[in-house]
Amino acid sequence: MSIKEIDLNPDKQFGIGFPLNYDRQSYGFFKQNRTYYQQLQDNIKNLIMTKIGERPGNVRFGCRIHEVIFEANEPGVLKTKIEESIKEALFNWMPHVKLIDTRVSSNNNTLNIAAQFSSDFNEGIIEQVLEFNNTFSESGETGDNTTTGGTGGGY
Repeated sequence: MSIKEIDLNPDKQFGIGFPLNYDRQSYGFFKQNRTYYQQLQDNIKNLIMTKIGERPGNVRFGCRIHEVIFEANEPGVLKTKIEESIKEALFNWMPHVKLIDTRVSSNNNTLNIAAQFSSDFNEGIIEQVLEFNNTFSESGETGDNTTTGGTGGGY
């Protein structure tokens, strides 16, 4: 069955949709994606937001973006390093997806990355907005680095 046939069949569901929420209409416990586009969005976000070494059972899975996002905020250098880390992760784990463009902006302790992707299996542009927030607690200690993305919850 082709990807287009799956997308056109309203009874087909695959993959786990993010954020993880209980869905009574889905077969199983979690919401599932109904289109390949939705699944690609979730897979890209999952890959980029996962730190290298974070995934049990596959410690090489993930993206090195977390190693560069809080470096000195020189827009040209930071954008280049972010693009390189995303391209490396895609090459290793999702070679059918290509990074088209990124826009990087910051607001106080928050770094926003808007990225566009293309896929060999999908004709549309896949857009992701990722937000990285480096917060400090009232005591002055570094707080947890929290990350959230687009329409989903934190990863």
